[in-house]
Amino acid sequence: MSSLQLVTPVVTPSRARGGARQRLGHTGLTARLALDEQTRNDSYSVRYLSYLSGGFIDPLPEALFSDADDAKPNAQCVVIYKHGRPVASVRMCVLDLTPGLIGWDEIPASRIFPEDVSALAASISHGRPARMMEINRLVRHPDYATDFELVFVLFRFVSYMLHVKSADMMLNCVRKNHSPFYRRMHFEYVAGPRRYAGVKFETNLMACPEANFDRIREEIPVVGADPRTLETYTSLLAGDAVNVFLSE
Repeated sequence: MSSLQLVTPVVTPSRARGGARQRLGHTGLTARLALDEQTRNDSYSVRYLSYLSGGFIDPLPEALFSDADDAKPNAQCVVIYKHGRPVASVRMCVLDLTPGLIGWDEIPASRIFPEDVSALAASISHGRPARMMEINRLVRHPDYATDFELVFVLFRFVSYMLHVKSADMMLNCVRKNHSPFYRRMHFEYVAGPRRYAGVKFETNLMACPEANFDRIREEIPVVGADPRTLETYTSLLAGDAVNVFLSE
């Protein structure tokens, strides 16, 4: 599930290769994995403000939006900061069907589209149980609702976590008007629409197989990262803040 207002018309490989990389050169952007209470609350706050501004949730007294999946071991959030201010966030939930692995056998998409997610998992065959990563709660602060570069930045860290988790497939529950963007990111329609949990809109299930991962990284360099950049992100897993780009 995502928040991509006004991003679809401008996301093309040619624009991403030149203009986006130039504009994102020195932006004061850092990222942190939500391992501590403050960073988690930063993520929940951006979510709340994004969904509230779109009319997708009702006001909450604590001005934070979270759910039971946030507390599960298979869920991690990355928060993007601009000059220290939280401006965007994405959650990644990993479905790992390894026997005996507790807390990894369910993701939001598998509750909403159980038959379809099961069929996708069954289609993966390489000698070990399937491992799929769902991207959800992809949001930007309302003040940055038209900043499409932040979407590329979020996908940059999604790409990194795909590498870390050795995922076989990406899943996303996508609002219909955002489907063109995800098709450009090599996602394919699977099923829907169905209501997504906790918010006032319906989504289609879309999937991107591992075979398409390299195509995304090649076509949109802002999303991809060279080995040296990926090496700098290792401290992200320990909860450290990292620069989004090495030049900063």
